[in-house]
Amino acid sequence: MSKTKLIQARLSKGFSQEELADLIGMSQSNYSRRESGRTSITEAEWKKIAKELGVNKEIIFEPDEQNKEKRDEINMVYFNIPDFVMEHIELLKKENKKLKEQLKKFKKI
Repeated sequence: MSKTKLIQARLSKGFSQEELADLIGMSQSNYSRRESGRTSITEAEWKKIAKELGVNKEIIFEPDEQNKEKRDEINMVYFNIPDFVMEHIELLKKENKKLKEQLKKFKKI
């Protein structure tokens, strides 16, 4: 869940993600993951961000999503690939190998 209070505060101060990220000592991509809620923001990071935005931490703070464990669980779903798909993959590998060999022969000509 994105941090809307943080985004609004950053935009109201006229900072891009990259500018604020530089000020707090991280890359724009790492900052973006935090702002979008994909990565948790540590207490120390909240303090740095608040300081650079010139606001109290409480004004921009939003807790992490309650169902983080559930989301992580969903992202780790495993499944079996059906046998017929694996057989087809093996067939394609063999055909690919044959085609590569034929290509080598043509390159020699």
